[in-house]
Amino acid sequence: MLNYEFLCLIWSIIISILITGFIITDGLDMGVGILLFIIGKNNLERRIMINTIAPHWDGNQVWLITTGGALFAAWPIVYATIFSHFYIAMILLLISLFLRPIGFEYRSKIKNKIWQKTCDIFISIGSIIPPAIIGIALGNILKGIPFYIDEYYHIYSKGHFLKLFNLSSIMISITTIILFINHAATYLQIRIKDFVINHRLNLILKISSILLIIFFTLSFINILFFIKGYKINTLINQKTSIIYKNNSILYEKKAWMNNFQNFKYLYLIPIISIILPFLIILASIYKKKIITFIFSIFTIISMISTIGIIMFPFIIPSNIKYYQSLTIWNSTSSQLTLNIMLYVVIIFMPIVLTYTFWCYKKMFFYINKEEIKKKSDFFY
Repeated sequence: MLNYEFLCLIWSIIISILITGFIITDGLDMGVGILLFIIGKNNLERRIMINTIAPHWDGNQVWLITTGGALFAAWPIVYATIFSHFYIAMILLLISLFLRPIGFEYRSKIKNKIWQKTCDIFISIGSIIPPAIIGIALGNILKGIPFYIDEYYHIYSKGHFLKLFNLSSIMISITTIILFINHAATYLQIRIKDFVINHRLNLILKISSILLIIFFTLSFINILFFIKGYKINTLINQKTSIIYKNNSILYEKKAWMNNFQNFKYLYLIPIISIILPFLIILASIYKKKIITFIFSIFTIISMISTIGIIMFPFIIPSNIKYYQSLTIWNSTSSQLTLNIMLYVVIIFMPIVLTYTFWCYKKMFFYINKEEIKKKSDFFY
């Protein structure tokens, strides 16, 4: 068996990879859904957009399911805390996700403009609510959640749904929505061959990239300097660099800067997160569509990495009893569970990644108005 502390670290990385995979793939679909009425001015244009993600949208949701399953198995107490504190928000998220398959699968069953527009609205609602809720949840987690654990290991949350909406969480929620829009715009540019739609996408891409830089920067500054954060008093033993002490948790302003202060080179990650949207604009101007999409993927990776660096080793801090904050060291499953799951991941993760790449490659084709009209019954 592998060392338990090493396994805890490995599983925090694996779950981060799964979250990144979800945002890159399913976030792409949701971004298209958000843009549906912004870019698509009529039924035909919306059909073009929907059919760019039609072969992949349901497969991409596997990343969300896998992330939830991994969270439940690797961090069961984290899973329980999140779903109890954000219960109403999670129900809203699930309802919105129920609307998406209705919109996709039943849109073309009835040749009626009102029905098709209703399905488009379902897709849009089911696309904008998840990133909004993810951002709200992340904003509240960074501020600390009002929960504690009693002597019987029962989790008690003192939160209220309306209290989830604060300046920090709203800013991060907007940043998440813009990130999804930006990512979807880079993808749609590759798939759609229509001068009018591509012109709108170019404009959206530039606006969303600039807004992404602004909101990410403001959110980052707010997290580091203006909200209270958490840090372990002695995070790393300077002699061994691997011994973690979790007996003194501080709750104070600028505490989220701790990891950046200990390792100055980590500032490169948020700096890269700000530079990449500029490169997206530049690549878009020179019509390097594939490179634009690659820059978008790395933007997502760098921004998620920034959050990971800020919070490490915390997963869900408590603003009631700081010492009960959940970290990767005190919230992880048993060594046997982590070992078995690691073997499963080593076997199946490459298969999933290969299959995902193969699906996108095999089902790649350009979509335009003529193609939709010619094969109307074939498309959504």
